[in-house]
Formats: sequence, C-alpha cells, structure tokens
Amino acid sequence: MDQSDALQQAVRAAISRNQTVQPGGGCTKGFLQPGAGDAVLVSTAEHSGILHYHPDELVVRVRSGTRLVDLQATLREAGQYLPCEPPSFGAVGTVGGMVAAGLAGPSRPYVGGVRDYVLGMKLILPSGEIAAFGGDVMKNVAGYDITRLNVGARGSLGLMLEVALKVLPIPEVTQVYGLACDAGLAQQHMLAQRRLAGLSASAYCDGALLVRYQGSEQAQPEFEQALGQGFQPVSSAGLAAVRDLRFAHTGHLWRWDGAVDAPVVGQMVAMDWGGALRWLASEQAPVIAADVGVVTWFKPGNGALPALIPRADGVGRLQQRVKSALDPKGTFVGYPALRPTP
Repeated sequence: MDQSDALQQAVRAAISRNQTVQPGGGCTKGFLQPGAGDAVLVSTAEHSGILHYHPDELVVRVRSGTRLVDLQATLREAGQYLPCEPPSFGAVGTVGGMVAAGLAGPSRPYVGGVRDYVLGMKLILPSGEIAAFGGDVMKNVAGYDITRLNVGARGSLGLMLEVALKVLPIPEVTQVYGLACDAGLAQQHMLAQRRLAGLSASAYCDGALLVRYQGSEQAQPEFEQALGQGFQPVSSAGLAAVRDLRFAHTGHLWRWDGAVDAPVVGQMVAMDWGGALRWLASEQAPVIAADVGVVTWFKPGNGALPALIPRADGVGRLQQRVKSALDPKGTFVGYPALRPTP
C-alpha cells in the first residue's frame, strides 16, 4: 500500500472513532503542542523521499517525512540551501515538522521566514480527503492560501503529505564575526548595523555579539570596515547554537518577539533577529508591556509546565476563526495558544 494511502486510512479510522489526530514526524517539536491528551499520533516518519528536484529550477518537492538534514545535504551537493535556515532539533527532524512549526533561524529578518519559501503542499484534510494546494512555481495562488495557512499551524489544519519549497544558491562568501560585549552594547550595535549591505544574521548569546556576512568576496572588505574595530572572524557554531536553541539554561524558555529597541531585561538568554527576538529563562511568565512585543511560553525546563500564555488577542481570535472554518469538528489537535490558561 502507498504510504499516502496508509496515512489517509489512519486519519479516516480516527475520524470514524471520533478521535482527535496529532500529526507527527521526527517528534522533535512536541513541546510546541503540549496537552494533546488521548489524540492519535499519525506519523509521517516513513513517508520520506525527494519527489522532484532540478537545481536550475530552484524548487524541490519532498514528502513530509523527509529528514531535514537529508534534504539540506542534497541541496548542498548542488550548491543550494534553504535561506530561512530552520532549526533542526537533531538529526530526525522532518520537513513536515519544519513547515508545521514555522520556525526560522537568524536570517529571518533579512531573507524571510519558512512561509516565504513554501510554494505548495499536499494535505490530508479534516474530512479525510487528500487535496493539493499551490504548486511548484511562484505566484500560483488564487483565492484562500491554504498552503501558507498551514505554515506554523502545528498540524492543526491537516496532515502534510508533500511540500514544495523554493531554494537559493549558496552565497559566494559566508563569514561570521564576533565581538565580546554585554547585552546593552550588543543591542546598540544591532540597531546601528541593521541596514548593512550583506548582513544576514545578528544575534547575541553567551556574552558575544555574532554578525554574519553573506555576499561576494569583492564586497566583504567594505562590510568588515563598516563593522568597526573589535569584531573578529569566528566559526559559525555560535549562530548554529542560537538557531537550534541550544542555550545553557535550566528554567522554562520564553519567547519575546517584536521588541527591536525595547530595553534589555534580566534573565535574558539570547537575542536574535537583530534584537527583534529575545529568549528568556524564567520559572514564571516575564511581565512585558503589551506595546513592546508578545511573550509566549516556548519550551519546558526542569520544573512543572507553567500556565500557557495565549497570543495577543487579535492573533488568537484570528487563529480560532481559521481553525473553526477549516476544521469545525476538531479533527486535528488545535493551537496550544487557544486553550484557556489554567
């Protein structure tokens, strides 16, 4: 039996028993969907492989269970990559999980997020039917963009079978520069440098500001001169740690986004996206003014699960409306942010 058919049968069987479905792949991002309860896990881990890839087209179509590291290795052989540099969370993370989580790495403010590189997908809908949306070319969407609605939806709108992604050539030069400093000085540099030509990452972690250049060899000296004194070439390991959230902390991890010029606060683990994304370690929810970003619980530490903090009211209402319209019977596990805070 074809894997797509097997997955469809599993979803339909759950629907017939009035059970909720929890899509899964490598199960590396389960912390983003806590409290699934007695939902039936339908795994795409065996539904893997590249279906279509011609490097000159800059598009690759893969099955959702394809391991992200395998896809990236194939792209590297052709001199291409995923510019949104999603976190892998280990070697078993899948492409479907990448799209479902919608998490992007340090390049997010400069080249866009996962949503910007998803062209199309094939889904098992809440009805149990299989449908294809989008395609393998840009600007192919008319009407309701189901494809991009599923990016970051955490599997709550359907089970992904296939994904078509836009890829780009690897830049001629990639170099990370580091500067030892405190968080306040790092923020000043981030604000001053955010329009530098060739800047593709700016993050702060473990007492160092990390700035990445991507571009031509000819333009690199000008970039280095604009950085100023004190910055030294370093390995890319620090940015990889920020991308994969490999932070040295023992408490719960909180995500604070949309605060480029907000004051630096205590218990901050790292800054990313040129200061627009902060990671905080705390056993309690940080109190942040509503006009300087949104704080959401992200990942558990060693203690008990804290109360889930919902998204901003407008975002939460919009998510609820989309969920109600596309999955009125609640076939798939819903957004954690829509559950009431205990």
